[in-house]
Amino acid sequence: MKMVMVQNSLRGMKLYNRYDYLCELCQGKKVLHLGATAAPGTKDVIESGIFLHSILMDICQEVVGMDINLEMINWLKETYDISNIKYGNVENYDDYPQEEFDLIIAGEILEHLSNPGKALDCLSAIAKPTTQLIITVPNAYSFKGFVRALAQHELIHGDHTLHHSPHTLKALLARHGFSVDSCFGFVNGGTTALALVTNVFLRYYPQLAEGIGVICSPISI
Repeated sequence: MKMVMVQNSLRGMKLYNRYDYLCELCQGKKVLHLGATAAPGTKDVIESGIFLHSILMDICQEVVGMDINLEMINWLKETYDISNIKYGNVENYDDYPQEEFDLIIAGEILEHLSNPGKALDCLSAIAKPTTQLIITVPNAYSFKGFVRALAQHELIHGDHTLHHSPHTLKALLARHGFSVDSCFGFVNGGTTALALVTNVFLRYYPQLAEGIGVICSPISI
């Protein structure tokens, strides 16, 4: 079989702070937040003041969380009185809340799954024609990753099974019922001199950002 190469234009990509941009998109909407506990780093993000689910609770019309880490769901309920995160596996349709949502966030989820296509099929099934899906994933071509590779090592979450490029993410979504409206690069912040210099560089080359995100819609049949 002859390999067909695809040239995917990255022009027009913008760079955002991940948390700020997600909050901007979710403001005043009814949101389903997948991976809501942010486990296993829950306590760290809470101490840093960037626990996304808690922030969404303050700015959304309504937010419902879903996560597979039952221990952390219970801990958040007992410690912080956060009771709107339900247990569920994103690859199991029956675990999803049967409600209509304006927006679904799947932040840093796909790279952990054994079958991301199955999860996207579930999302396609529950999404209404007007529902937007926001997905963020680590970038296979990040500048940081390239520098680490030159040093002959990689720094990666031990539970990750894949990284995406903008094209592979779009291709996967298209196979499972979604079209991409826009693609962006993101950074998670940082105040060190190196982080600030890197972010200036990435303003000009967002395709090399630490992570990539897409805003997508269900494909009309």
